[in-house]
Amino acid sequence: MLTSLLDSRSLRLIEGFRFRTSRMYRGAQRGERLSKKKGISIEFADYRNYSDGDDLRHLDWNVFARLDTPVIRTYQDEEDLHVYLLVDLSPSMDFGEPTKLRVAGSMGLAMGLIGLAGGDAVHLLPIGPKMAPLPAMRGRAATVRLSHALDRVIEGGSVGGSSPSEAIRRLVHSSARPGLAIVISDGLDPELPNALNLLGSRGFEPAMVQVLTSGELNPDLEGDLRLLDAEAGTAVEITANRGTLDAYKQALDEHNRALESALIRLRGRYGLFLAEENPGEFLARELAKGGWFQ
Repeated sequence: MLTSLLDSRSLRLIEGFRFRTSRMYRGAQRGERLSKKKGISIEFADYRNYSDGDDLRHLDWNVFARLDTPVIRTYQDEEDLHVYLLVDLSPSMDFGEPTKLRVAGSMGLAMGLIGLAGGDAVHLLPIGPKMAPLPAMRGRAATVRLSHALDRVIEGGSVGGSSPSEAIRRLVHSSARPGLAIVISDGLDPELPNALNLLGSRGFEPAMVQVLTSGELNPDLEGDLRLLDAEAGTAVEITANRGTLDAYKQALDEHNRALESALIRLRGRYGLFLAEENPGEFLARELAKGGWFQ
């Protein structure tokens, strides 16, 4: 059910949003995303190799019969944007009330619905579990399929496995067509800024929604504590005094600014989302004003 991850208010707030991109992506099929190019027609433009999830209606069967190679006919009048949703399921996301994991699922569903409504090809790429990529989803008819897929991965809970930076590297080294890659994560992977740079250098347009709790941004701790690293399973003992907390806040702020700076350099987008907020209100208030949508 859609309401298991997004309430009715959020669904109303995102209605009518469509992704805005700063890069041009040649389409595999004619859809709803008009090209910004001038003086072009709706005629056949070129061929490209078939990729998983492409619409088989645009497969050139004559070429396939002659060369035994599947190729797709492309057009110049409209763009077929591929949207990759990298939703973090790593153990650090299983924190807060509601958990960052569930909030990431809500944000992923909201972004996916926007893509489907805009005629884009939406790919769900859970970060953490080692699982085969799901086929691309297209059109409003895929809404329930996307919702059920996200429900399954979120209800499965946090898992170990790949980190966000590792998942990004797998994406850029795969045969996936470049498109809009949205990372939904707490962003606590120290290698993530470098991975975002790699994403941009390979033709993807990177975007990130960083999900943190208010307790992570401003921890209310004191005394002698033993903290457990949810990712590595290691423990560290600290004395939570003003100096320790100030150093923590400074380190977190510098890390977050490194993420944002990397995305700005790549003409990407960044948003910091508090897990206690309403996803729809955040998209309408912060991301829409930040130029994410048209």
